[in-house]
Amino acid sequence: DALATAAMAVSASGVREGRKLLDMFKGSGLKDPVVDYLLYSRCGPRVVRLLDPGNELPAHREERMKQHEPAHVVVVGGGLAGVCAAIEASKAGARVTLLEKESDLGGNSAKATSGINACGTRVQKANGVDDDGRYFERDTHVSGIGGQSDLACVSTLSDQSAKAIHWLIDELGVPLTALSQLGGHAKKRTHRVPPRADGKPVPVGFTMMQHARAAAKAYDNIEVLTSCTLTALIQEEVSGCKEVKGVEYKDPSGAPQKILCDAVVLTTGGFGYDHTTGSLMAEHRPDLVGVPTTNGSFANGDGIRFGKAVGANLVDMDKVQLHPTAFIDPKDPGNHTKYLGPEALRGSGGILLDQKGRRFVNELDLRSVVSQHILDHCDPYKMPDGSEARPWSWCVLNEECQEKFGKPMLNFYKDQVGLFESVTGTAGLAALIGCPEENVVETLKEYAASCDQQICSKTGKVVFPTRVCETDQSFIVGRITPCIHYCMGGLEISSVGEVLTRAGCGAVGKRRKIRRLFAAGECTGGVHGGNRLGGNSLLECVVFGRLAGERAATIKQKSPTALGCGDWVPLTLREVRATDVKYGHNTAVYRFNLHGSLQTTGLEVGRFIGIRGELDGDTLTGYYSPISRPEDDGIIDILCRTDDKGGPIVQFLTSMRPGSSCLLRGMGGPKLVKQPDSTWCYHGRKIKKLSLLCGGTGLAPAVQIARAYINSLAELPELPEGGLKIVYAAEAHGDLAFVTAFDNLKVRFPKHLNYYLVLNRPPAGWVQGIGFVDLDCIRRNLWFPPSDDHLLVMCGPPIFESIMCKNLATLGYPGEQIYSFAADPEACA
Repeated sequence: DALATAAMAVSASGVREGRKLLDMFKGSGLKDPVVDYLLYSRCGPRVVRLLDPGNELPAHREERMKQHEPAHVVVVGGGLAGVCAAIEASKAGARVTLLEKESDLGGNSAKATSGINACGTRVQKANGVDDDGRYFERDTHVSGIGGQSDLACVSTLSDQSAKAIHWLIDELGVPLTALSQLGGHAKKRTHRVPPRADGKPVPVGFTMMQHARAAAKAYDNIEVLTSCTLTALIQEEVSGCKEVKGVEYKDPSGAPQKILCDAVVLTTGGFGYDHTTGSLMAEHRPDLVGVPTTNGSFANGDGIRFGKAVGANLVDMDKVQLHPTAFIDPKDPGNHTKYLGPEALRGSGGILLDQKGRRFVNELDLRSVVSQHILDHCDPYKMPDGSEARPWSWCVLNEECQEKFGKPMLNFYKDQVGLFESVTGTAGLAALIGCPEENVVETLKEYAASCDQQICSKTGKVVFPTRVCETDQSFIVGRITPCIHYCMGGLEISSVGEVLTRAGCGAVGKRRKIRRLFAAGECTGGVHGGNRLGGNSLLECVVFGRLAGERAATIKQKSPTALGCGDWVPLTLREVRATDVKYGHNTAVYRFNLHGSLQTTGLEVGRFIGIRGELDGDTLTGYYSPISRPEDDGIIDILCRTDDKGGPIVQFLTSMRPGSSCLLRGMGGPKLVKQPDSTWCYHGRKIKKLSLLCGGTGLAPAVQIARAYINSLAELPELPEGGLKIVYAAEAHGDLAFVTAFDNLKVRFPKHLNYYLVLNRPPAGWVQGIGFVDLDCIRRNLWFPPSDDHLLVMCGPPIFESIMCKNLATLGYPGEQIYSFAADPEACA
């Protein structure tokens, strides 16, 4: 809204320092933080714009969206995840059929009251909240201890969170301008809809679904079919791989129907309501059968069951979250479905008391912790017939708590539903609880002192939204008990919503995707771990619903390969995994999405790729060898050093976050071609013996070739003659990279892989080669003498390869058995 100019005196290389200085003015500590800037430097000259990490460049997205044909996508489940998936699929040009078994869209999403988390949003900055992904991811992982929180999924959840909030605000019109801090959060990051002018709270889940429904109806290519129940996924076996080709369902009349399509997205929710014999709850958590729930009767896990039927992995199925504050209706205490007591009851300052009038827990601790403390420290509820139900506690709010929560909504709970009672002073509170008044007075005095000191030595509480004390006169009190609220377990997914199964053909690691099947929301597992952080469920629906919807819509690519043409192609970063243990110190794997989930790179083993991106006004280019295999579909993995030895491009790569984009291009290389019988050919010659001669930082191509060769051995009925021999030369021990990768491969096939290390400056106790790679080193440690079934690949600095070529010629290696990157015109292009 305002234009300001400034002149900065910096060094010749100070563009980066200038950009860092400007980035400081984005901080929420400023009254009016900078939302955009342009930095111009006469040195170059260069122009630097503010870029939000995790966002695809508009030009890259425009180009990417031209590469596919319209698809037909079926989305099953009409909660927030399903509608988000439908909208994004529609925007990507797909024809969408949305199936919902209830009479209207909404599901449990419409019942959500806590809010939706995000870090680094405009709303936070406007409210002076300094938050970023480090804190958000940490809080999510802490909450998830005991379960399987996939690192890539949690990073994606965090990195895409601000984008999700801004999409809801800007495109769907949801006014998420109010903030609160829920239990387990280090920062104020839970976004809610502000109350109306009369002070009445606006339910965030219901409001989001209102806007989402309206947005979905605005798209002509989204067809919504309600009262339709999924009965099966249609699956085919294609080249040994499972593919989902459609769905079977019952229409409103109960008649069986079938839809064939290009991709299916499951967004069917959890299994928190179904306690019947043979249910998922009975199978995985029989101890919770009969426990009350906040879920609707539609939450029976049907999408999880149908996914399992086509081979999907299930994770964390025993991880079921109990929400600590579900209301007990004293008029109907045995009702299986409970009203949810919003997280904001405790977030506004409400305290929990046991039947003796004592506090027993940090009310803002994780839901799992609060729930367990109620079960451990409180008495069972006495039913009208004299039997005992589950333990429960009192939830107490003073006048200030009531104002912060919103009296109109409290009046709904109190007057219309009868879940709260009003009492006056400590005498009235003690009389309702049924304990001595001195207990209540002592408890509230202790709590007031803790508020003043900003720490409760008894419970460890350090955040006090409201000061509650013994002189307060107006209290409202409700009976609450932990009940089933959310299922952390479900279908295992990748960080773009692909449903995973056990490894087989086209495997990436130990798992592979079920082709054409995606999922998002509560029917998935591996995001929240052992316990979901409050406010993450709606965020999960938006982030992974949108990702799954777009990934499903782009399934029909015009080209089966993404990088085979030799052009620069825009790709988005999916995830980054530190690999110090697996591949060596200061290494990481960068995984990029190909344009389509079924696309392959089109690169033969041995070919490398170029990566190009802009940072601080400079266009940076680097070259890497993929470690993913040519047959791996939907992704390309590169292994790189992340220290200074990786070159200037490392600065660009480390600036990227999931969702960011850059340009990739297929380059040259030896082009080893795997045959149907899992053997290898090079220029028409069958290769049984491979020698890899590496120097300096040029080891990455050797890792790619070695992994491909070793993995092919595992596919053979019996091990062949030959094998892989490697010589790797470096200046010092600290320069060795990726050696751990060879150790891991050697464990699998010790007779078929050998490597020898040569250091010019070896450390004390060194037992391998010293100095330089000479003729004798080659004779002893690579395949010698040369033979027709042999190939030697050199990878290293040009001067290294030039010297080695002369050594090899001296030893009698024919030119057709040698590949040099430095001598390949295509590799040097």
